[in-house]
Amino acid sequence: MQVDMHYYGTYTLARVAGLDRETSELIATASQFVDDNTSAGTIRFSDGGQMTLTATGHHFEHTKNLSSTAQRNIWIPFHFLPGGLGNTFTERLICKKNSATAAEMVDNHLGLSHKSFAPLLIGITAHVLADTFSHHNFSGASSRKNDIDQATITIMEPKNELTPLAEDRMRFFERFECLQPNIRVISEEELMGTLGHGSAASYPDLPYLTWSYKTATNPTQTVRRYNPDDFMEAAEALYSLFVQFAELRPNLTEMQPVPFDRIQDSLAIIFASPGNKHQRSGFWQFAMAQGIFLEGRQEEIPPYKGQMWKNSCEECASCPDCALITEMDVFKFYQAATIHKTYVLQELLPAHDISAY
Repeated sequence: MQVDMHYYGTYTLARVAGLDRETSELIATASQFVDDNTSAGTIRFSDGGQMTLTATGHHFEHTKNLSSTAQRNIWIPFHFLPGGLGNTFTERLICKKNSATAAEMVDNHLGLSHKSFAPLLIGITAHVLADTFSHHNFSGASSRKNDIDQATITIMEPKNELTPLAEDRMRFFERFECLQPNIRVISEEELMGTLGHGSAASYPDLPYLTWSYKTATNPTQTVRRYNPDDFMEAAEALYSLFVQFAELRPNLTEMQPVPFDRIQDSLAIIFASPGNKHQRSGFWQFAMAQGIFLEGRQEEIPPYKGQMWKNSCEECASCPDCALITEMDVFKFYQAATIHKTYVLQELLPAHDISAY
């Protein structure tokens, strides 16, 4: 999924669930920041304290994110949560919609709702949970099971959609070309065919798209994907997550939740509307400004503050006292990200016969 769902849709659903504006913004910012945060390292303060930055972003243009280490530390825990189903390690790594592993993750993280970093952890949870719906049947580790026969990709709806696949591939290799001298030669097949949904470009992340394909490992079977339905299921799962969090933290709520069935028709319209990620973000902004989701209550979705988080993180490097940064939102994000990654890799997945750390 992209910023339209990870930030604007997430903010909207948090508000619909009854959470106040500040908490909804924290949750939504953390959700989208999972994609944007590619920083890793340690910030050391002059008083001897330090803060470790946990990378959560998985962009192809950063070649370090293509390594096996990055796949296990970023792709698997933050974007392609393994479903834990199957007889082999490779099969158990495949992401599944709202899987048993996802449900256990939600329960574990809701159990930390009393913590000061809880809204940030819930934002990370929301990102991972939502991605199980768009990334289902793909794996966050290089695998032939991710390989799609691109000649078989067919767009069923909308009929006049211009395929973004070739454009996405061209942009990818333009970015990669300037980096290639610094690393070993990696084939196009390795990069785009076997890692995540690279062979499908952005298709799984487009809420309005209905499409089909055949896999390289099973060329006789046509796989049909109905993204609007997947996104609706994701929205209901996020709504449930936020309602549960609101019940555990009533001090962070502002109103009673709007029943999900009252917003389904409006959600369906947004999910079915074509556009790039910025246009799709505008659909959410317009709907909230018109009071469509909050039963007549009109309000603006605050602009995404991911860059401000990055800037504040850089400013931390000149902070002489580590105690001054422990209440910063970005500090709490890294707390939550570390806790999430440790739980997923060292507790959740091993319980499902997956050792990936």
